[in-house]
Amino acid sequence: MNRKWILMVLAIVLLPLSSNARSATEFFLLKDVKPGMKGIGKTCYQGGKPQEFQVEILGVLHHMSPGSDAVLARFSGGPLAQTGVFEGMSGSPVYIDGKLLGAVAFSWAFPKEAIGGITPIEQMVDAFTESQEQSAPGRILKKSMLWSYRLPAAQGDDLRQFLMAPLENRMQAASGSPSGHTLVPIATPLNVAGLSSAAIRLFEPQFRALGLTVLQGTGRVSLQGGSGAVKPDNAPLEPGSNLVVPLVRGDMDANAAGTVTHIDGNKLYAFGHPLFDLGFTELPMHKGEAVTLFPSLQSSFKIVAGGEPVGTLRQDRGAGVFGLLGQTARMVPLQLVLTTSRGVKKNLDFELARDRLLTPLLINLTVFNSITTYERSLGVSTLRVKGKIRIKGEQPVEVENRFSSDSNSPAFAALSIALPVNFLLSSGHKNLDLERIDIEIQALEDDRTAVLDAVRLDRSEIKAGGVVDLDFFYKKANGEVIQDTYPLKIPAELTAGPITILVADGTTLMTMDAREQGEDFIPRDLSQMIKFINNIRKNDRMYVRINRAESGAVVRGEGLPGLPPSLISILRSDRTAGGMSPIQTSVYMEYELPPSDYVVTGSRSLNLVVKPQ
Repeated sequence: MNRKWILMVLAIVLLPLSSNARSATEFFLLKDVKPGMKGIGKTCYQGGKPQEFQVEILGVLHHMSPGSDAVLARFSGGPLAQTGVFEGMSGSPVYIDGKLLGAVAFSWAFPKEAIGGITPIEQMVDAFTESQEQSAPGRILKKSMLWSYRLPAAQGDDLRQFLMAPLENRMQAASGSPSGHTLVPIATPLNVAGLSSAAIRLFEPQFRALGLTVLQGTGRVSLQGGSGAVKPDNAPLEPGSNLVVPLVRGDMDANAAGTVTHIDGNKLYAFGHPLFDLGFTELPMHKGEAVTLFPSLQSSFKIVAGGEPVGTLRQDRGAGVFGLLGQTARMVPLQLVLTTSRGVKKNLDFELARDRLLTPLLINLTVFNSITTYERSLGVSTLRVKGKIRIKGEQPVEVENRFSSDSNSPAFAALSIALPVNFLLSSGHKNLDLERIDIEIQALEDDRTAVLDAVRLDRSEIKAGGVVDLDFFYKKANGEVIQDTYPLKIPAELTAGPITILVADGTTLMTMDAREQGEDFIPRDLSQMIKFINNIRKNDRMYVRINRAESGAVVRGEGLPGLPPSLISILRSDRTAGGMSPIQTSVYMEYELPPSDYVVTGSRSLNLVVKPQ
């Protein structure tokens, strides 16, 4: 056999060994852990290259949670004497006799020594051995999810209760400052850049409730030279390396930072505790560069700048996070064009993490932050919002509203985009592919609110098909009354008898409908849900509705007013159960009035008699 053939055979034999080189790590089993054992850990204090620290095992804490244990250890070496266990250290691997024991994941508040808890690597690997992602089941949605935030709040109320509306109450507890002697997950530093002070004040408590602490001023790695630039050292990704999970990229950056625990082929394990406890997800994973380590008596933290992408985080559970290297995570593009109150256009571009629970919150954050960066967050302002939420293979969701108040306009405007997205993602439709979001916002430093004071008809009787003048009287905040007139055509098919003319703003009208037709909405498909959202009334328009007291029904989410008694009796028969809800009012016509210069709220009703032909 010549030399050429020998080299080919050797290459074939050695290929599997080289491809599996990263998966050769042995595990140190929990059952073999004894107090007094010594080991080493790896983490990054600065840059991207892991450094060693010393570990002394103190004991095993059984049943930290059902079926989960933790190893208690003392850490030393490097800056740990000054910092203790620090935020960003989550996932730092610990080895005994060269075998991987697990990830540094837990700590106490205000420690005098670097003592913490380690999540065993066995638990981390076992947590992600499930087969494949299961599609979420369809859900019963509440119609008021789309408009309840518009209802007038009591004096002194704020909007913080709505900021978490896009999220379910399933996140991990706050871990930065527990009230008792509780071993809790190490808080995750959220390194942000481009965040206004108003956005930090409003959203920082929400992120803290999710186990994150906001660190302002650092986003992505700067590849440019000059003062303050963070230059990547091109260190390979390995256990102990920084791991960054970007939630927002673009004209604002928000990066959650932790540490890589274990790499097995293209599988990556990190953190040792939940990031958000999202279950199956799709979040980008990037390398990171540690800028500095900041000692603190309360909770020391590491400032980390995001680097190049390395893969996709696929699962987020109680024992840590699991990702796949070499995959590219999809994100949701959001483009915002803001015309300021000074007439200047600002074009802002973002990419948001794609997740059923996180995406609405991140939309809320980026839109609110964009407005308050260029417009005042306190004082009277009016914001006009137009947007398109684009879903692959479907008609776009249209958003158009206007908000005017003395303090909450930016929050209202952000919620008007975030809540429709939350409504869509909460439905559980597996084929829903959120492609992009385009938003236009116009700002005005002026109070454009008004109250519907009175309405008046120019007559009390009319024949079907005729036109009656409807006068509106709006009262501005300064007490000035404005009059407007609208010619109202009475439907030609109306039979003789009394009818009601209802004049109301969009939010009031939708609330009245929900009261009669029910709050629950179970869309039969994605198209019906998008149609429902697009039919939501605008909050800056007045509507005129012509109705009459007649029986009808809501069947499979569609209103069927004015049904004949025979059909209603069939729907209510003993052979039919469910599927319909009775209604007592038939709507014959609804008109959307042209937008006025003011955001008018209120409702009034009048009676009119239709005369025989």
